[in-house]
Amino acid sequence: MARPAETEAPAVPAAIQRLPLPARLFGHDFYYGWYIVVGAFIAAMMSMGVQAYTLGVFLKPMTEELGWSRTDISFGQTITTVATGFMGVVIGRRLDSHGARALMVGGAIIGGFGFMALGAVQELWQYYLVRAGLVAIGSVGMGGLVVNVAVSNWFVRRRGRAIAIGMMGTSVAALLLPTASDQLIDAVGWRSAWVGIGLAVWALVIPTAWLVMRRRPEDFGLQPDGGPAPSSATPPKHAPRPDDIRWTRREAARTPALWMLILTFGLASTGLGAMLLHLISYLTDSGFSRGQAAAGFGMIGVSGLLSKPFWGLALERFPVRTCASAEFLLMALGIALILSINGLAMMYASIFVLGLGIGGVVTVQEVVWAEFFGRLTLGAVRSLAQPFTIISSAGGPVFAGLAYDLGGSYRFAFLVFIATYVVAAGLILLTPYPKRPESEASTAPPPSIVAPA
Repeated sequence: MARPAETEAPAVPAAIQRLPLPARLFGHDFYYGWYIVVGAFIAAMMSMGVQAYTLGVFLKPMTEELGWSRTDISFGQTITTVATGFMGVVIGRRLDSHGARALMVGGAIIGGFGFMALGAVQELWQYYLVRAGLVAIGSVGMGGLVVNVAVSNWFVRRRGRAIAIGMMGTSVAALLLPTASDQLIDAVGWRSAWVGIGLAVWALVIPTAWLVMRRRPEDFGLQPDGGPAPSSATPPKHAPRPDDIRWTRREAARTPALWMLILTFGLASTGLGAMLLHLISYLTDSGFSRGQAAAGFGMIGVSGLLSKPFWGLALERFPVRTCASAEFLLMALGIALILSINGLAMMYASIFVLGLGIGGVVTVQEVVWAEFFGRLTLGAVRSLAQPFTIISSAGGPVFAGLAYDLGGSYRFAFLVFIATYVVAAGLILLTPYPKRPESEASTAPPPSIVAPA
């Protein structure tokens, strides 16, 4: 009796075989883009997470030992933010053409050195030099522009959830790093604590980025979201999707959409860095201990971790402009509640609400940019907008520091931030989708595809 023929596993195309990690797990196809998401998660935790959620813990120990004001420390954050924005212009086209791998590895090496160097500063000029140099370069290489463009290149239909999962790294950082940094400062001092953070960046980001990060799915015979890429010999059956449009910087700069998005996200980012930097100091000024303040600050991580998947799914099901407006209003509500804190429970609840808004910040912004300008030249378009948005956000921490140093309170600054979020919430709803650039106008699809509602 003849033996039944054995079922053979389908052959893996040669292009997919070049991928460094398996495209099949436990007998099932596994889309490589999810490895990219893992790389983004780790980079977000150790770059954006460290930048956003640890400096507030170091604020008082550094000012007390070094004799600097809160404005002095805040200005260092501003210098890093501005330097990062202008450096982003340089890397945009390289990111589109070569991918994120080398940028992330180099950024992690330099950024790790930068965090270690913060532990050795003695003079204010040294602090500013480190922040504007090593820390800023590291932040560009492994920061949001690089990792989120990388994720956007691998996902279209599932972009919302993919970016949300990757950015959950910042929520994990908010949940763990303030308390861990506070305990590390108590155990070994703030200088050694910075060294420990730098070593952690090296250990986690460098090997992950080198192994995992790759440019686009088409380089390996795949399509965004998974599946084989169509043969290049087969003529397209339809015009390119908006996500497949290529923009030059000049074409993008001629669209009202670019400048309205710059203004919207500029207003919306003014208060974010300031809240993350000064919130712990605000809480300790309000009578809470540093440990209570660090634990309360960790609620940003809890609510962000819980809300990011919902933001991702919402962005796939509802108009992105509506999601962005809702996120801005949640931020405004959270700050208003923080100004009304009258006890420990209220502190946790108000920061939780703020964290719900923060949970959508990066996810919403990146999906908005990709929805408006596509993915093929997203690095160039995003880097064009980066300096303008960064400059507006860089002023927030210094503004809050000056408000405290001159008036003895953060209240005025926080009220201004509430207003900027409310204005941004209205402005994003009025932002039009860009018209197809002239270079691709001959293949324009129906208007409903170019500019979805």
